Amino acid sequence: MNKKEALIQEIQEAFKGVKLDEGIGLWEAQGHDDRVSDVECKKLRAKDEKEDWNNIPLIHLYQCSSSLTFFDAKGMRFHTPMFLLYAIGVFQKEQEELQKKGLLNGCSDPDIENRLQTITDYAQDSLGYQQLYTKPFSLFSGKQLKCILKFLEFKLSELEMYYKSNDAKELGLLPTAVKYNKDYMQLQEALNCWIHNFKIEYVLK
Repeated sequence: MNKKEALIQEIQEAFKGVKLDEGIGLWEAQGHDDRVSDVECKKLRAKDEKEDWNNIPLIHLYQCSSSLTFFDAKGMRFHTPMFLLYAIGVFQKEQEELQKKGLLNGCSDPDIENRLQTITDYAQDSLGYQQLYTKPFSLFSGKQLKCILKFLEFKLSELEMYYKSNDAKELGLLPTAVKYNKDYMQLQEALNCWIHNFKIEYVLK
């Protein structure tokens, strides 16, 4: 089992059986983003998957990409696994089909990597940190939080692999140069921030 397969399995197991309950749903969160009325939010919520996050259509992640900023704790816990699986390429073929059909035109990328990485931007902003990280991720179990760490590590390993590739070699990049890559450094900083701020017992690889 390679790193990607292992991560997929861990995400599936850690979030197995998680339901939305009364948490903010994917479409409902769009209502919060658009600042529509409570009545309109309830109408949007009727479109939301509430029982099994595996059933959320990929296109809905694109159509509701900004929802990542507007979930409450239950909403974040319910939707995070789908966003993580998307970010590691699990739905690549389906994504390509949607692109061919033009169904993703005008849609933003459902970028959970950025959502997790920007934790470092709020290190000195206690109110912003509480609203964007402490509260939304407060219901995550230890295993679920570790999935976030392993996801960030996976993204680090992707960059490391690129710097070892022939493409990087042709550009004159040494494998050790990855340590000076801006994205790599930001991922490392975010990883350490998650471990420290959420007090996760974790040994970095």
